[in-house]
Amino acid sequence: MKKNLSALAAVILCATIISCSSKKETAASVAQKWCDLNGKEYKAAEGAEKDAAKQKRKDYERGMKEKYKADEAFLVEVGKEIEKCEDASEGR
Repeated sequence: MKKNLSALAAVILCATIISCSSKKETAASVAQKWCDLNGKEYKAAEGAEKDAAKQKRKDYERGMKEKYKADEAFLVEVGKEIEKCEDASEGR
């Protein structure tokens, strides 16, 4: 019984590691998420809805800046990717 539980635990651990490693963020994926949030803010009705959407976008920005503060090159690449999708997110 203990061998079965150990084997099961090992399989679950491997599956978890594989699934987590495949979700690595790229500059393009970070920029796309930002552009999606920017689009929601742009399309939101004035007032509380727009304020909430703006806050979500700002929170995401802060989180990414904090997460990647040591990787200036990555942040520059994110900025370039955002430029590519920003106009589309605002309907231009």
